Amino acid sequence: MRARPVAWAVVGPGAFALAAFVGGRRQPGYRPRDEPISALAAHGSRAATVMVAGFLGLAGATLGLARELRGSVVAPKPVPALVALAGLTTAGAGLARCSDPSCPTRWLGDLETTRSDDLRAYVSAATFALWIATPIVAARRATDADQGYRAWSRRIGLSTLGLLLFGGVLARRPSQRWSGAAQRIMLASAFSWYPLVAMRAGDRARR
Repeated sequence: MRARPVAWAVVGPGAFALAAFVGGRRQPGYRPRDEPISALAAHGSRAATVMVAGFLGLAGATLGLARELRGSVVAPKPVPALVALAGLTTAGAGLARCSDPSCPTRWLGDLETTRSDDLRAYVSAATFALWIATPIVAARRATDADQGYRAWSRRIGLSTLGLLLFGGVLARRPSQRWSGAAQRIMLASAFSWYPLVAMRAGDRARR
């Protein structure tokens, strides 16, 4: 086990979670149980500076982790590339800010959205898809890794998918009750793969 991949795996999600916690305290009336994290980065949010920094911190750490995974038995091609792409889309999700803290989203039933709202929705969807697909691809392609790692990678990918679908149902207008909590649980599931793969990143393929 090497220190650098583990550091990237912990620091990125940790910075993101800390930004969400601090940002939630700075934004009056914000309800973590019922509102998405993107609301904290939106135009008009007092927490925008903190939360955008949290997105960028997660993005940078994800790119760092992708670099450390190259050549590892547990992350054969194209896994490092998928992780790096998730880092880029994470940065995009933070920079493509919602037009206001209500986070208008076309496919959740909002009829009036801006280009920034639509772009944020697209890059967020791409990020979620990568967080789901990457551990599943790793489980399939990492044939030289032990079965326990491959099984847990598959479980994490499928769990993240199920939680994303469940959260999407809760996020439908007008209620949105518990949708914020569901999103946070989904993120915890997705981020759990980071330390799992990072702790095994020192395993190298035989040449």
